[in-house]
Amino acid sequence: MTIGNIILLGPKTLENDLEHELIHVKQYQKYPFIYPLLYYFELFKNGYKNNRFETEAYKLSKSIYEK
Repeated sequence: MTIGNIILLGPKTLENDLEHELIHVKQYQKYPFIYPLLYYFELFKNGYKNNRFETEAYKLSKSIYEK
């Protein structure tokens, strides 16, 4: 999980999870202050798997989506 520039990882971290979260930090830096609103708008509109911010983070980090 990423909150602004802070990354929180749990004990069950998968390969490339840190890289995935770093992409979210870059997204936050690109859209400061409004990023949380944009992210949650995408989440409610398209769901987690089709959220454009998640799609970009999974693609660029080569991390995997697990249910």
